[in-house]
Amino acid sequence: MITAENLTRKFKDITAVENISFDINESEIFGFLGPNGAGKTTTIRMLSTLISPDSGKITIDNKDSKIHGEYIRTITGLLTESPGMYEKISAYDNLKYYSSFYNIPDHKINNNIEKYLKMFDLWDRKDDIAGTYSKGMKQKLALSRALIHEPKILLLDEPTAGLDPESAHMVRNFIDSLKKEKTTVFLCTHNLEEASNLSDRVCIIKKKVIRIATLSELQSGERGKRAQIVFSDDADRYVKLMKELSEIKNIQTDKNKATLVIENPDVSNPKVIKKLVDSGAKIIYFNQIKASLEEIYLDLIRDEGAK
Repeated sequence: MITAENLTRKFKDITAVENISFDINESEIFGFLGPNGAGKTTTIRMLSTLISPDSGKITIDNKDSKIHGEYIRTITGLLTESPGMYEKISAYDNLKYYSSFYNIPDHKINNNIEKYLKMFDLWDRKDDIAGTYSKGMKQKLALSRALIHEPKILLLDEPTAGLDPESAHMVRNFIDSLKKEKTTVFLCTHNLEEASNLSDRVCIIKKKVIRIATLSELQSGERGKRAQIVFSDDADRYVKLMKELSEIKNIQTDKNKATLVIENPDVSNPKVIKKLVDSGAKIIYFNQIKASLEEIYLDLIRDEGAK
């Protein structure tokens, strides 16, 4: 559905994006993560054809973005970092105006406006001037605008920014439901829990692509080999015994808890437990610790910065 090949974009002497490539499948939610200044907004502006790359190629729905920009804009919904609505007209009239950019029948326009304003709990305020809306309401109105022509692709830059927890939860559920509609979602977010829960794959970027993977693939790295053992007594009593096991690469203890790094855990965990139990250790529980996306992300960003 979306292919980016060796994209580079500079602004005067500043390189915002350097030689990045990725593929996004139809119906995939593709999380795009990186620190401020990493090139996320520049990338989303290139994908939406608002700006062109200095070099490289973008193909969307088998169309070259430099040649078929108008077509790409008709199948793409864009939520920018700043909502950018017309603040002196009503919410309804904002959506009516933006709908006119697309070849949508009048009756369908009215139905879609009602559908999305009701979906985002704005229908009762449809005739209010958009400038009187709160930040969260403006964000929901901007989401309605991105969806008004029922696009195949959604490019979302911080979609839950400024929303209260209930509204953010509703928006996340809606994004997740788009898979059933075969809508492809490019999701830029600083909310790593949101990215973890929604994304089929994530791309971590810092001007260059650092890693593209599923969460389970990311968790299969070194952080995915951690385990915690809780003993009925002081864990320090078993440190010497655990150090005898070649499968254990690192041990940290805190009172009755031991946190370990165990190579090849699927095979080694039973051996470790048996060795400890046979030696008289009383284990309350043994828990494999899965690294969070936040932990993995921070590790990768720090490693990239250290290069």
